[in-house]
Amino acid sequence: MEKRNNKNGKRMTVDELAIITNNQFNRVDERFDQMDVRFDKMDHTLKNILDVVLEIPSKKAFERLENKVQTMDLRLTSVERKVK
Repeated sequence: MEKRNNKNGKRMTVDELAIITNNQFNRVDERFDQMDVRFDKMDHTLKNILDVVLEIPSKKAFERLENKVQTMDLRLTSVERKVK
């Protein structure tokens, strides 16, 4: 086994270095897993927000509806006059 000197002057074997490196990769993997969970939650939340926004009628839709109501009101008024 090859040995290298670290900061403290202690010799470290390649196996020890591999174990330390593996542990660090495991910690990074755990962090990525946590980030994946967070991103999944954010994705779900954004989809819910988009669904709500898409259900809100546009200003033009309100104007069209208002025009229809006014037209129906005029027709109703006209019919009421004819009936009297």
